[in-house]
Amino acid sequence: MMLGTEGGEGFVVKVRGLPWSCSADEVQRFFSDCKIQNGAQGIRFIYTREGRPSGEAFVELESEDEVKLALKKDRETMGHRYVEVFKSNNVEMDWVLKHTGPNSPDTANDGFVRLRGLPFGCSKEEIVQFFSGILKSLRAVELKLELIMIHHESLWPCSGQVLMTDLGLVEGITALAEELALRG
Repeated sequence: MMLGTEGGEGFVVKVRGLPWSCSADEVQRFFSDCKIQNGAQGIRFIYTREGRPSGEAFVELESEDEVKLALKKDRETMGHRYVEVFKSNNVEMDWVLKHTGPNSPDTANDGFVRLRGLPFGCSKEEIVQFFSGILKSLRAVELKLELIMIHHESLWPCSGQVLMTDLGLVEGITALAEELALRG
């Protein structure tokens, strides 16, 4: 059962591939067969950290039937752009809108790696396998880095001694990474 928009999943689609200069009116025309909740206010554009349009938006609809109608617009064109339409929900929409755009927290240090261009049938297991060698090395470097940060002005033994000061921290991390790579 789909819950109403009051704190539930809502009736939301995510649109990708919009022209960057696209307006809410153009999105409304694209979804002219659908009832968008609150008209233009039901269209929520996603922006980059720099404040530029990303070519994506969320569209809040009035019912599950409207979502089904909107999904039929998948792979249609808007101008010369190929537009994709996906089923979404309020939780995803709220999270994305909170974590993107010029007022979002700094995503450069959020601890996430964002992957694009993955094959359509790519599985979680294939992604884990792809990163498996790197993950082992990174975790070992991360563990040593935690110790370095605690004792960052002391000597840290690895294949040789590396002096950890503010200036030597990057070189020390590089030396540890190289040592780990040599060990396999």
